[in-house]
Amino acid sequence: MTACAKAPAISTDSNGIPQTRSDLTADEQQQLDNFLTQQKENMRFIEGGSYEMGDFGHKLDWTDGLPLTGQPDNKPLHPVTLDSFSMNAYKATYSDFDVYSMATGQEKVSTQKNNLKIRKPNVAAGINWQTAQNYCQWLGDQLDVPMSLPTEAQWEYAARNRGQYILFPTDTGEIDPGRNMWTYQEQGKFSDKYNTALTVPIIGLYPPNPLGLYDLSNQNYEWIIDWYDPEYYANSPEHNPQGPETGTEKVLRGVAAGEGSAHNQQVVGEITVGRFQSDPNPPLVMDIDRINQNSKTSARCVANSIKPIS
Repeated sequence: MTACAKAPAISTDSNGIPQTRSDLTADEQQQLDNFLTQQKENMRFIEGGSYEMGDFGHKLDWTDGLPLTGQPDNKPLHPVTLDSFSMNAYKATYSDFDVYSMATGQEKVSTQKNNLKIRKPNVAAGINWQTAQNYCQWLGDQLDVPMSLPTEAQWEYAARNRGQYILFPTDTGEIDPGRNMWTYQEQGKFSDKYNTALTVPIIGLYPPNPLGLYDLSNQNYEWIIDWYDPEYYANSPEHNPQGPETGTEKVLRGVAAGEGSAHNQQVVGEITVGRFQSDPNPPLVMDIDRINQNSKTSARCVANSIKPIS
């Protein structure tokens, strides 16, 4: 009789954050060290400042005083002042999560049947909110800096190039189909290549925004640390808002390809003030013919330090 391999025990701290194994081999330690070096290089320092958060349509000449969207939850426009922080240039990929899983002794993320075809090293990992937050906090422990998912205020500030009145978080603030944003046809080509109906959100295909951040308005949603409240903007504190204290859904930013606003019928994208929300830990859908909700949600971590990561 062959003995079954025993799964490694997962160690967590008092907050439930997975900890790095104490028995890493030399090769595993080197893999982790290389990963952490890359993560440092990929962090973009964003100087803090003040801006007006929310739908700024009435501030623009061409809107005739009208809002940018019909969404009631991205109003009113309100003042926000943020401390400096750093944000990862890219969404966390399956390759990133493989290192995290190896280092902490966990099963690889998103190995259910209906995600296997999009589970490529350079694809933004499809994960639930808790997995995303745990990953960011673990990464902060490794880099010795407090890290988490971004607040909604941080994400919008970064997407709008430090709070400017920018409509799209692209390199120019505008949509240029096929150059700085993928089209429906390009999205379909990637899906066809991997023989799947799911979107294949490969990172870094198009130029970053002026702060060096890629894919803010392309491919899939990004988890935000804030709880969702449609009335929160009317009561948000000005300095470093953290969102409501409690809730049942988490905020999402960005866009899931094939959804959200299609301002050009050939383009998949979303404006900087668009808000979405979702169950933070939706149940996995194991039926291979159905799309798992987690495949549409990814993570981008921030370092909550007023100094650049060195």
